[in-house]
Amino acid sequence: MKEIKPVIKQKLERRIVSDLFEYIPSENVEHRDLAVVRDLARKVKEISETDANKEKIRLIRDNNSLKKTRPVVLCFPENGYREIIPPETLKVKDPFLKEYEFYLRALIYHSQELDDDYPVISRLKVPMVFDISSRGIDEEWGQAHDDSGAAKVTQVIKDEDDIDKLQFPSLSIDDRATTRNLNYVDSVFGDILDVRLYKTAIVQYFVTMGLMGYLARARGMDQIFLDMYDRPGWVHKGMKKLLDGMLFLVEETERMGLLGLNNADDYIGTGGLGYTHDLPRDDFDGSVRLLDLWGFRETQEMQGLSPGMFEEFVIPYEIKYLERFGLNYYGCCEDLSRKFKLVKKIPRLRRVSVAPWTDMKIASQELEDKYVYVWKPNPSILAMETFDEDLVRQTIKNGLEVSKHNIVNMIMKDTHTFRNEPQRLKKWCRIAKELSLEYE
Repeated sequence: MKEIKPVIKQKLERRIVSDLFEYIPSENVEHRDLAVVRDLARKVKEISETDANKEKIRLIRDNNSLKKTRPVVLCFPENGYREIIPPETLKVKDPFLKEYEFYLRALIYHSQELDDDYPVISRLKVPMVFDISSRGIDEEWGQAHDDSGAAKVTQVIKDEDDIDKLQFPSLSIDDRATTRNLNYVDSVFGDILDVRLYKTAIVQYFVTMGLMGYLARARGMDQIFLDMYDRPGWVHKGMKKLLDGMLFLVEETERMGLLGLNNADDYIGTGGLGYTHDLPRDDFDGSVRLLDLWGFRETQEMQGLSPGMFEEFVIPYEIKYLERFGLNYYGCCEDLSRKFKLVKKIPRLRRVSVAPWTDMKIASQELEDKYVYVWKPNPSILAMETFDEDLVRQTIKNGLEVSKHNIVNMIMKDTHTFRNEPQRLKKWCRIAKELSLEYE
């Protein structure tokens, strides 16, 4: 395939946190940099071989397969990593290897300090270098105050004719850059860790390309809500055009043999790992299909949408996409209290997000033991003026009591700061694991 120019940003799915970076392997790397990352790789290898680590894999696999287990406790610090592993503490100078230094240190942190249920395996991922073409109309954003601040979208779909400008996106693989990166990482780590080409990075990109989310950002949040009332046909036209483009993209990727399984230490949905007994499908012959994968969708932009409008404008299009996948995960930060019955129409739905503002009792009644109850406690409890262990304990206890008959994943994520006291997360995790043992 023709090489993409310039060298595109590649998505490194770090299993702990995803990021975009433009770095390429350097021809001359200091011996000290190599020594640092290789030493970290050896520690990861040692951790992966422990019985405790293997037990974590079993726990998550059983939980995702709807076997009743104690609640799984997972932490995804996200922006909070800036206080856990501050950038200035990284020792490697080379930009490319620095990404792997962070990744390896994060794995070690989970096992040796945090001790949540996050398992460490000896597979080291090298993402394919790829690009997704424009949909024909690109989003435009105002300037954010900083890299973690809010930004205002600019309306780029202004009238109905603009909908006709939407194009089917296409996938391009930079084979030369992918091979270069794979060979380089293998030369550094291959004698210690199992270096693998990570096709799943493409799948991760697909499942975050939301339909209604894009339309809301391109049209404007306020305007899209008005359009559903004033111009319902126009909204349907836009959603169908976007859905057709997405289906073309994923089916073409399947046909080209560019899919990778996401049923192991793969970040799925909006929090969780892909381990399960139920993927790939029983008739899997080594050629990965969409039916062998976790699918995912969320529509957090539509939090304020009524169940009736959600049923008309959102869920039919999500179902047509998700019916291609073997298992599905739905939801992010939106409150699904009034929409669980609609979400449960999704074929092979397995994991459902229970956001902090969701009515947990309704979620428990709706999800029963037929779906994984992905409970996301409010992360603000870690960013208060003072850390209140009694409040943490009571909050977790209350949540686990409500969901005691469900198949529970308890996930702490969406953290932005621990008030420069990263030990708060460790304390939260210790309490959560301690209480989870009471609900085996």
